[in-house]
Amino acid sequence: MLKNEIGSIVAMSSNNRKNLSGMPSLIIEGVAIDPLLHGKGAYGKILSEMYNGEATICFRTQNPRLYAAHEMYCHKVYPGVEEMPGAIKEIQKALASELKCAIDKNGVVKGYYGSLFYGKEPFHERISPFFKEILEMDLYKGDAVLVVGVK
Repeated sequence: MLKNEIGSIVAMSSNNRKNLSGMPSLIIEGVAIDPLLHGKGAYGKILSEMYNGEATICFRTQNPRLYAAHEMYCHKVYPGVEEMPGAIKEIQKALASELKCAIDKNGVVKGYYGSLFYGKEPFHERISPFFKEILEMDLYKGDAVLVVGVK
């Protein structure tokens, strides 16, 4: 949880820790950040509070801005433009099992949220085309990608 200078909560999160395919992993269940703090490092600060030396930091999302923020915190993020190593694929499959969902060849869960999770489609100039064109996600149908970040 992050507070501003007057003590109001401006960001909060929930998480879990599991061994996914034998690797200690932090699973981010949810993050809420005051929109005024988007792009100002709040995600990294809250992630630093959660992180306890796990090998991977995983989550599901349909938000390209969250994916981009995760890239700033982790050494590598998958799926990405590079081919996903076999060990990471196994971690992603274990995450899907943990979340009780099935992923496609791109690591996307079709219809996970049922529809667009946000009131307005979140946009990131670099990641949004990656989500739509490479991962073949349809945010309006509720698609979500299972992300594995390697610290």
